[in-house]
Amino acid sequence: MISNSSPRQVQSVQTAFEIIHLIQEFGGITLNEVADHLDIAKSTVHNYLGTLESLGYVVKRDRTYRLGLRFLTHGMAARNSLFVADIVQQSLSTVAKETGQSTWWIVEEFGRGFFVDKAIPNEDSNTYGSIGKRSYLHTHAPGKAILAKLPRDYVRTVIDYHGLPIYTTKTTTDAATLMQELDTIRDQGYAVSDGETALGVQSAGVAFEDPYGGTNAIGVFGYTHDFGGENLEKDIPSLLKHAVSDITKSLERGVK
Repeated sequence: MISNSSPRQVQSVQTAFEIIHLIQEFGGITLNEVADHLDIAKSTVHNYLGTLESLGYVVKRDRTYRLGLRFLTHGMAARNSLFVADIVQQSLSTVAKETGQSTWWIVEEFGRGFFVDKAIPNEDSNTYGSIGKRSYLHTHAPGKAILAKLPRDYVRTVIDYHGLPIYTTKTTTDAATLMQELDTIRDQGYAVSDGETALGVQSAGVAFEDPYGGTNAIGVFGYTHDFGGENLEKDIPSLLKHAVSDITKSLERGVK
């Protein structure tokens, strides 16, 4: 859910995370480049980077700073805090093998979709997305399935807060149109998408709620030439529904 916390923010914390995001975006960045991008003094950037480095969150090689592996500890802890990872992973593997496509577990948090885990049919598979990727829910099928599962008032809050950014000419950017799509998805129990997040990429998704208050989806992503329209509309949603049914039953047994 989107936080209702006070809009007052600690500027130094915000700046530190802006630096971290820059390092992640570029894969490595120099002190001068950080100063130029954020328009702050080099001496100030030096203090921030020095602090982050001393704590193990940033590593300096030559003149380039990259993220430290300490972030891996936090990422794994965040994933494990979802409590349902093992159960979902079993279904991901099954769907990936049966469809021959990369299959993702996506979780809603703060009105965005996070790619938490995946399964691929083989090592040579083309994979859309990456673990930790943060996406707009209206741009792909699993995200739309999640929106259809959420209360309508909260969906409107998400739209007001994040907007409906356009990624391709096929992206839904009108709130009324999106709400109509979500009604259809809610009735049929699954969502499909073609080229809304990236041209040539199709997806199908089915959402479910876990016992801990989270809204999740299992989704299959693939390139148009690999999918085939009929398969996307019939076979894959059926497999996803079956997988979600298994997940839900396992979760119900686990909390009793």
